Amino acid sequence: MSKFPAHLLQSEAPAANFGDYFNLTKPTITLLVIITVIPSLLLPTGAFPALSTAFAAVIGTMFASASAAVFNQLIETSTDLQMDRTKKRSLPAGRVDKNSALLFGSFLLIAALALLYWGTNLLATLTALAGHLFYVVIYTLWLKKRTPQNIVIGGAAGAVGPLIGWAAVSGTIALPAWLLFLIIFFWTPPHFWSLALKYKNDYAKAKIPMYPVVYGDDKTRYAMFLYSLCLLPCVVGLYFCSNAGWVYLLASCLLTAKFIWDAGVIYFSHNNLLVMAYFRYSCLYALGVFSALAIDQLLALH
Repeated sequence: MSKFPAHLLQSEAPAANFGDYFNLTKPTITLLVIITVIPSLLLPTGAFPALSTAFAAVIGTMFASASAAVFNQLIETSTDLQMDRTKKRSLPAGRVDKNSALLFGSFLLIAALALLYWGTNLLATLTALAGHLFYVVIYTLWLKKRTPQNIVIGGAAGAVGPLIGWAAVSGTIALPAWLLFLIIFFWTPPHFWSLALKYKNDYAKAKIPMYPVVYGDDKTRYAMFLYSLCLLPCVVGLYFCSNAGWVYLLASCLLTAKFIWDAGVIYFSHNNLLVMAYFRYSCLYALGVFSALAIDQLLALH
C-alpha cells in the first residue's frame, strides 16, 4: 500500500492555541474599553448597581469589544499581511483560519448581546450593537481606506463603553455619559496618530491613508496637539456636570496637563523622537483618568 508523502500529512501552519485566539480580541484595547465602563456604572446613582447588572454590563461590553476586534482583523487579514507591525498576527500568520475566527467573533457577539439584554436592558444592548457595527462596518470596511479622518470618525466606536454602562444602570444616556464619551473620542486621534507616525511607511505600503501619510508629519503633530487640548474642557466639565469629586478632578487634570504638554513638545520640537513614549503614556492616560473616576466614586460611597 502506498504511503502519503510526509509533508502532506503536516499542517502548513502550527495549530492555534489559546493565545492565538486571545490575541484576536486585541486585549489591550478591550481592557481599556472595560475600564471606561466601570465608573459609568457608579456615576448615575452614586451607589453600587446590582451585582448581576454590573457583571452583565462589564462582561457584555468586553465580549462586544473583543468580537469587534476579531471581525476587524478578519476583514483586514490581507492588509495586515503587508505591514511589518501586523503580519505576525494570528490570522495573517495562518495560525487561525478565517472560518474559525468568524465562528469565534460571532459567538462573542451573540454572548455579548444576550448578556446585555437579559442582564441590563434594551438600550444598553442596542448601544453595544451600534458600537460594534460602527467599528466593523463604518470604520473597518468603509472609512479606513477612504479618508485620513478614519480614526477621528471611527474613534466614536471605541468610546461607547461609558454609554453602555450608563444605559445599563439608568436606562438613559445623560450628559455626563456623553462627556465620558467625548474624553475617549478626543483622546483616540493623538493616541493612534502617534503610532501612525512611527509606522507611516507601513501604512503607505498598505495604501491606508492615515493622517501622516496624507498630510505629513508636521500637520499630524499639530493635529495631535489640538485634539489633546480638547480633552481639558471635557475632563473639567464632567466634574461640574456629575457626582465626580476632587479625587477625580485633581488626578484627571494632572494627567491631562501632561498629555497636552507632551503633545506640545512633540509638535514644537518638529520631530518624532518622543512619539512612542507618547503612545505608551496615552494608554496610561486613559487608564488613569477612568480609574481615578472609579476610585473617586468608590470613596464617595463610604
